[in-house]
Amino acid sequence: MIKLVVPLALMLLGWIVFTILARRNEKKVQNEWETLLSPTNERTFLQTRSQIETSSSMVGMAINEAIEVRKLGDLDEAIRFLDTSGEVIERFTPNLLSLLKVMIKFSRMMSAITPVSPILPHDFHLAELTNLAYLNRILHQILISTRQRFRLKLYLLGKGVAIASRYLLQGIKNVVTCRNAEDREWEEIARIGQDFQRLSNESVQSLRSLLEALSSDAAKEFAKALYTGKSHVRMQNTIPAGLLAAETPAVLVPQEVEARPQSNQRFGTVWS
Repeated sequence: MIKLVVPLALMLLGWIVFTILARRNEKKVQNEWETLLSPTNERTFLQTRSQIETSSSMVGMAINEAIEVRKLGDLDEAIRFLDTSGEVIERFTPNLLSLLKVMIKFSRMMSAITPVSPILPHDFHLAELTNLAYLNRILHQILISTRQRFRLKLYLLGKGVAIASRYLLQGIKNVVTCRNAEDREWEEIARIGQDFQRLSNESVQSLRSLLEALSSDAAKEFAKALYTGKSHVRMQNTIPAGLLAAETPAVLVPQEVEARPQSNQRFGTVWS
């Protein structure tokens, strides 16, 4: 029995020491990571970031406008704005999920990456998203490889986006169909909309980290995967006509997704 316990204890002790040293070195690596994006990667990042932020901002803007108009007593106009936000979510969610899937695929090509921060539980209102963030934090401590942590975060971001989108669309549908004017329902939609925005922001930050870590050739292939090729992403406007008087930038839309896809599709890509 002792012969079995001693080797196991030594292995456990070694793992603990290795983990502590890795954590201590992580901050140093983070401070020393000064990689700048190449001009090509910078263009890819700025264009994609603009597309994500445009759509996610439209969601928040339409929801906030709906709430303000409702406070002024115009329920019909408030419901119109809320319904419009649902259209944006329906069109944008598959885009963001597709982007995260492409990012997971190309993360296999990374040679090194800046240390990854887990998703923070206190950033979210929705219980399911808080649980995902706690799971991310627990597994983040277990995994040693920075690349594994990065892929895990991308996978959980995809799960979170699908969850937030589903709850948003269901809440909006309930209010629009029943013409519900209760404060609680509208406030819940606003809170979940904030969660959706945070997930979009985390996706943008992860995109930059990926582009910093990819080689020049891999980054070029990544850009092609976003904008050209079979089963990849092409450019198309996802902002419903009439939401803004001014023109808005196009955003990413998967080629295989129709004009108004189901946004609660399963995020099935697995990390390894």
